Amino acid sequence: MHKAKIASLVGIGMAAASLITAPSASAATNGAEAISCETWQSGSTGYAKCTGLWPFIDRFRVKVTCIDSHGTQAVIKGSTKQNGETSSATCPGAPNTGIYKLGYEHWRI
Repeated sequence: MHKAKIASLVGIGMAAASLITAPSASAATNGAEAISCETWQSGSTGYAKCTGLWPFIDRFRVKVTCIDSHGTQAVIKGSTKQNGETSSATCPGAPNTGIYKLGYEHWRI
């Protein structure tokens, strides 16, 4: 009889622990969904702007893959920025180079 009580208390404890950890997992998901980044280009310069980032924790930068008239590619990265700022990078050798791919890198420190 004593073992049955212990087993039921352990089961209740595990169920309660799962309820306690569940909100933090959903909060992390909601925070990640709030981040919004956009990219655009003008000539041979690529831009990225991200909003919804956590101050002092989240960083991002634009990542531009350039291509020249010979098909040679080079990756150029913009400077690291924080929430609401704009990162930019220009392909070297314009006007003989252009943007092949445009994206961004996001990380937490």
